[in-house]
Amino acid sequence: MIRELEFQALSQRHCDEIYRYALGLLGSAADAEDATQEALLRLWNHLPRLNLFNIRAWLLRTTRNYCLDQIRRRSRIVRPNADLDETVEDWPDEVAVDPSFAADSSCQLEQARRALLKLPETLRSVFVLYEVNGLRYREIASTLGMPVNSVKVNLLRARQKLSKLIHKEDSWIKNCRS
Repeated sequence: MIRELEFQALSQRHCDEIYRYALGLLGSAADAEDATQEALLRLWNHLPRLNLFNIRAWLLRTTRNYCLDQIRRRSRIVRPNADLDETVEDWPDEVAVDPSFAADSSCQLEQARRALLKLPETLRSVFVLYEVNGLRYREIASTLGMPVNSVKVNLLRARQKLSKLIHKEDSWIKNCRS
């Protein structure tokens, strides 16, 4: 009974964070949901042996390991993300004021997602944990098992590479339109 209550509290507290991290690594909502469920299943199986003070780092490391396994298993072809279209279509009319603005925003979001998926896994993990999940340098270091200075360097490199990738794609798109 205590184990169930403890699991329920922990899963409710960390479920969204696990999902956001998996989504950033995998780029697919369905795959992120699978990763979240797998991480929570592993939490259930390992709960009696876990130190509750390190549970967040353990969950994110477990999620990362599962996501890496999935990335290795699936083909190199990245599926287009259908969630983006569903999101824009679900907006009420008063929110989607200008269709061209909505189209530009969705295009930029998809461009950023594609660029993020092109990053090496370590840079992507650090970037998603910091920018999407809001973890601090020490928490990321603990989660990924690397020194804090490496986290800072990897975050800087991730930002620089993302900037270059997005700029390169922007240039390519503008040249194609000309």
